[in-house]
Amino acid sequence: MSLSRLVFAPYESERDSEVHELFYEYPHKNFQLKFMGIAKEKMAEYLASTLARPDIQGIGLRDEGRMVGLVALQALPWMSEHFGLRMYAVPHLLARSDGPLVHARLLRYLIEERPDVDFLDCRVAVDDVHSAHALEICGFRYVGTEIYMGQLLEGLSPPKSHSEFEIGACTERERAQVLDIVTETHVHNRFVYDPFIPTSAANSLYRRLVAMCFEQEQFTVLVARSRNEVHGFIIAKLTPAFSSAVGMACGSLDFIGVRPKSRLRGLGIHLNRWALYHMALKGAQYVAVRTLASNYGAVSTCHRTDFRVTSSSLHFHRWIHRPTRGAAVSSHGQSPLGGMLTYAAAG
Repeated sequence: MSLSRLVFAPYESERDSEVHELFYEYPHKNFQLKFMGIAKEKMAEYLASTLARPDIQGIGLRDEGRMVGLVALQALPWMSEHFGLRMYAVPHLLARSDGPLVHARLLRYLIEERPDVDFLDCRVAVDDVHSAHALEICGFRYVGTEIYMGQLLEGLSPPKSHSEFEIGACTERERAQVLDIVTETHVHNRFVYDPFIPTSAANSLYRRLVAMCFEQEQFTVLVARSRNEVHGFIIAKLTPAFSSAVGMACGSLDFIGVRPKSRLRGLGIHLNRWALYHMALKGAQYVAVRTLASNYGAVSTCHRTDFRVTSSSLHFHRWIHRPTRGAAVSSHGQSPLGGMLTYAAAG
């Protein structure tokens, strides 16, 4: 393949039918699909369909008329407003190539040809070596490895009661305590690990993420309380669009936090089991969770509640225009986009 012949063009579904082949040929998530019991054909159709979403723009790369690569750009409006910068994710980076150069060409298009972009966020499968090398070539900074875990829900019984804590739905009065726990516990995330983001801005970001979950009906927020004090919380979510596409009712456990003084008493495990039971009551057949590999407490909690590792990804950030020192962070937010979900510390 001659790089000089490659031509970029906006993705058009009627013309670019080959994009389905790119998704189908991607070899790095096969075990995850096998574990879930989802046909790769269905997943390829779903991923291709995401390119029609209004917040995603696809850019195809062709060699003499044949599609050889695709990169997608997803707007992150509420995060952009939070940091005061124009922030985007790269949800898809695909190339027919035996090296990283085509992947790098796709990334450089976003960096060099899109003046409206200040920040790019990209995660790739840990064994997708060509994409990882391309990200390094293009100046992306590694900010952590994420572990993906999953569990098939079958015949769950109500969990046993905890000797110290009552588990129940979060009340409006308890929300402030939940947000305080977020600040205390959410110290393992890619924004904390990014040296260009102040710790205070990273902490306020996750407070906003959890606060927005209170107002959206697809989320279930459970708390562990004792003597009018909240000692921990967990947030679960159903994913109806994805479930419909793959023919399986799916959900996720998105956030968990336990006060440091209440750890090592099995509370994180207890919260997980109650959240899984609530998801099963709502018809979920499969529940996923992801967390940073360095968050050993959360990984242990998930393993002890029957989650199994299904895949892992490397996470990268690219600052095209870096934030200025002491930049203001807004306190207002819109509905969160998907893909921001990580576990906090659990005990």
